[in-house]
Formats: sequence, C-alpha cells, structure tokens
Amino acid sequence: MLLNIQIENIRLARPEKTLDVDFCAKEIRLDVFVKNETDRSYDIEMQVIGKKHLSLRARYYQSVLDISSLHAGDDYECLTESYVIFLCLEDIFHKGIPIYTFKSVCIEDSSLFLDDKTTKVFCNAIKYNKMPVEKLRTFFKFLVEKKPDETEFSKTLSEKVLKAKITEDARRTYITLEQEIRLAAKHAAQEAFEEEYKKASENEKLENSRKMKAKNIPDDIISKCTGLSLQQVQEL
Repeated sequence: MLLNIQIENIRLARPEKTLDVDFCAKEIRLDVFVKNETDRSYDIEMQVIGKKHLSLRARYYQSVLDISSLHAGDDYECLTESYVIFLCLEDIFHKGIPIYTFKSVCIEDSSLFLDDKTTKVFCNAIKYNKMPVEKLRTFFKFLVEKKPDETEFSKTLSEKVLKAKITEDARRTYITLEQEIRLAAKHAAQEAFEEEYKKASENEKLENSRKMKAKNIPDDIISKCTGLSLQQVQEL
C-alpha cells in the first residue's frame, strides 16, 4: 500500500534482524526485514521516539542492506531493489505531507532519475487522514490513537497487536522465571560452598589447636592464635 506495488508473496520475513557487515563496522538491528519473490528487500522501522539524523540512518541502513546482499564475485547488476521505510509518529520534515518518498534525482534535470534501485520512505502518521488509500488511513490512525475503529481491518490490527503482546508477556514471564531459577541455584551453590569452607576452616583450627596442646602451649594462647573459644580449646 505504501509503495503502490504488487507483491506476489513474501519469501523471507524476520523481525529484529541483525546485520553485521564488518568487524569494525557499526552493526544494525532492523525492526522488520522482508524479501519478496524477486529478492526485492524491505527494511521497515517503527520510529516511536528519536527523530534526529533519520536521513543519515536511512542512508546507512540502505548501504548495509546492499553490502549484505552482494557476495564476493557478484556483479553490481546483482543488486536488487531495496526500500528503507520509517513509520514515524510525527512529521519529521514539517511539510504536512503524509508520505515522503525519496529517490536519487538529477539536480540539473529533475526528470532524470538515477536508477540505483534504492528508495527511502518516511511516513507521517499524524497526517493519517491524508493517506492515499483507506487502509493506510486506518492503519496510521490505529498507530496514533492506539485503539481500533469500526472497520474490519482496524479490528484485525488490534487482534494481532493483542496476540503479540500476550506472546511478549509470556516471553518476559519465562525469562523472569528462568532468571529467578538461576539466581536461586547460584545462591544455593554459594551457601553450600560457604558451609563447606566453614567446616574445613573449623576442622583446620581444631587440628592446629591439638598440635599446639601437644606442645603444652597454654589454652589462652591457643585460643588467641586459632580463633577458637577458650571453652573449645579446653574441651579438646
């Protein structure tokens, strides 16, 4: 709907896809990475907070998409179309346009486009009422108002969000429980170690005390040297 293109089927879709192109390079984590049947790739970013340097971020994301898709020995013509899409909850360009689409265009002749197969899209959710099609208006209205209206599409979105939240809550509960189990096991192991150490230390003190008593060293001196009480020394 955003790009006004037909997608026959999705070949690959990964949420929170991490791309790391070089040991020294900055890695990126894509909110949603999608490829269709023609290997056209899409990065979809939900931008809730933070609008600084989004244009530079889009540039870097698109370059990483290209590097990760072009393998050693491949020709440049192997590069497929790629789209970086930011779903923004505010108008980052302050022009009142619902969808900002950027392609490389010649400054001297605006009818001449650089066919580098890259597109960057920034969606302005607060202008949902100006979106070109009804489903886009419904979708972005849902993002802004966080509640469904009476349309079937909006209700479907709400159901999917609820299902995702339940899954996320369950995941958090599992992780929390797992952490608690690990923590309890760690504490139990620590306590067991301290108890064994305490026993070993006590036995060592008793043994040293016996050796000192065998040499007729006074009990009060033994007590001070070993840390045992005077009564413990006398009972040996």
